[in-house]
Amino acid sequence: MLRTGSRLIVIGLGLGLAVGACKRDPAAAPPCGAVGSKLLVIARNNLDGGKAQHDDTTRRAVLAQLPAMRDALVHACEDTRWSEGVRRCMVAAVDHSAFEACRAQLTDAQRQALERRGSGSR
Repeated sequence: MLRTGSRLIVIGLGLGLAVGACKRDPAAAPPCGAVGSKLLVIARNNLDGGKAQHDDTTRRAVLAQLPAMRDALVHACEDTRWSEGVRRCMVAAVDHSAFEACRAQLTDAQRQALERRGSGSR
């Protein structure tokens, strides 16, 4: 049985290894989760910028659907292995038009998978 001091050292080493393993290379392409997060940012900016165009009920309905849309995009990205270039492009997009221009870089199969995910089918 480990003594308390030894146990703390083992726990500390384990935590140190876990934290060290979680560090990402800053030059690495963003993960699919970052692409999904960017979708949320752009969608919310569009809703906030177009308050005159959307009534409160519509705005709330769209906001309620955003998490599912994000999840569908992330799963399609992961399942069909979007390229580093597409992921970098989408995360760097500043608005909906730029995000859609990045989407145009997907292969036909990747676009179809995204559309299937978005419609609720696999």
